[in-house]
Amino acid sequence: MIKKSTLLLTILLSGSLLFAADEMFPDIKGWKMKKDNLVYTPDNLWELINGAAELYLAYDFQDLHLATYTRSKGVAVNVELYRHSSPVNTYGIYTAERMPDYDFIETGIQGYTGPGILHFFTGHYYVKVLSAGSEDAGKENLKAIADRISASLNQNNSWPDELSLFPSEGKVSMSDAYYAGNFMGYSFFHSAFTARYDAGGGFTLFIIHGKAGEAEAMLNRYKGMMKEDKVQQKGKVDIIQDLFNARVYLSLKGDYLVGVMNASDENVAVEYIGKVLEKIGQR
Repeated sequence: MIKKSTLLLTILLSGSLLFAADEMFPDIKGWKMKKDNLVYTPDNLWELINGAAELYLAYDFQDLHLATYTRSKGVAVNVELYRHSSPVNTYGIYTAERMPDYDFIETGIQGYTGPGILHFFTGHYYVKVLSAGSEDAGKENLKAIADRISASLNQNNSWPDELSLFPSEGKVSMSDAYYAGNFMGYSFFHSAFTARYDAGGGFTLFIIHGKAGEAEAMLNRYKGMMKEDKVQQKGKVDIIQDLFNARVYLSLKGDYLVGVMNASDENVAVEYIGKVLEKIGQR
């Protein structure tokens, strides 16, 4: 009975996923749309993007659907829909490929354009819209198709909540990012939001929001790896001399681990950690 119920549930879920796939690529007036029957998964993504597949898998890539929109006179646009396990992981892969000097647009949560390309992210999806025909499709057509795709996906267009904890003073524009794993080169440091600042000679501020007790466990494990003379304390901030990351400043508040690295001014590092702790306390 259990096996039959499981099989039925699988069939129902598969049907809903197929229906969702059909809805991903809307019909657009003046364009002919053709979906690719091949769906890429973690098992075969390397066949399409061999060099970059590992990065996508680090952000828990789920599947990739492809389609092409064509119109007369050799104009064609390819659309790639990369689905990740969570909006946070989608944000992570998007920021990993984003550069601060791109031309940014308000499609989905955020997007950017360049010669023949338009990339954006929305909810669980990282979307790439690419001019593919013998004639350049043009920025206006790419934007129009991207907007229709975004509306069809119907995702929640919200930035990760943790970003609101970063102080705005001195923050370098478009420097925010998310590391799903191996932050600072340690496997136990994961789910880290970061941003760069130019105050006090510059530094990187990071926030790890763990599950209950997880942030404290990370901090204790990190400190436990260090020799006693490598760990000092300044108020509520631990100052750690890390062989690989130089001086790291860390403070724990509830389920949040807040830190600074690559800082040239200790007082500024402690000050900005305090700013974040204050924001956390106001929640």
